[in-house]
Amino acid sequence: MLSTLERLRAAQQQNEAPRARPNPGGAPAAGGGAPSGAALLTAGEVRGVSERISECWSVDAGMLGLDQIVVELRVDIDPSGVIRNVRAANGVPSDPRARSVFESARRALLDQKCSPLPVPREKIPSLNSAIFRFSPRGLVR
Repeated sequence: MLSTLERLRAAQQQNEAPRARPNPGGAPAAGGGAPSGAALLTAGEVRGVSERISECWSVDAGMLGLDQIVVELRVDIDPSGVIRNVRAANGVPSDPRARSVFESARRALLDQKCSPLPVPREKIPSLNSAIFRFSPRGLVR
């Protein structure tokens, strides 16, 4: 289930060192943090979200080719951390097996037992732009 938020982790990786810019007025800059709600999740927060969702997710482990299926979903989350809408990131899968995994992942994200997500309120907007990846690979033996 750790691959569920793999793309969010990839987006969080810093590719270059921060660059300083001079402050022309000499006055300290006001504010800080991420006022646009784009604060990134820590590794622990990503793991917490993944663990919470995995509690509600199950697939038919006997399905053939299950280890090769990956579905990606986007969510709309309200300010309290409750997922209100789930949609396919790249279209709904047409393959029946992938469609089954997609539907089970969608149900898990919308399951009231797994809401609200364990994310600080100021970081919730960053999840609205995240892609949740579901891969049952680890469930297949």
